[in-house]
Amino acid sequence: MIIGGFVVGCLILAVILVSFTAATSKKMKCKSDEGSITLMYKKGKLVGYTAKNIKFDLDGQKEIAEQIGIENYLDEFEQWFEENTTGTCKR
Repeated sequence: MIIGGFVVGCLILAVILVSFTAATSKKMKCKSDEGSITLMYKKGKLVGYTAKNIKFDLDGQKEIAEQIGIENYLDEFEQWFEENTTGTCKR
């Protein structure tokens, strides 16, 4: 019972942290027929994402965003998304 309570507590804490990150971050939403992705960023860094039918390597993309700057990264991601899918992005 103690282990079950601990697991439930950890899950609740994880949901709270994800919700807080999503609520306090700026977002770029990209939607297409192939799938969708929302990139969350704050203080010049990628902090999270949600995706449907699209794979995304957050750790690798964080490094790229730090190297080139978040605005350049978002511009390049938006250009890539619109060239390679039928969708568009909005910030």
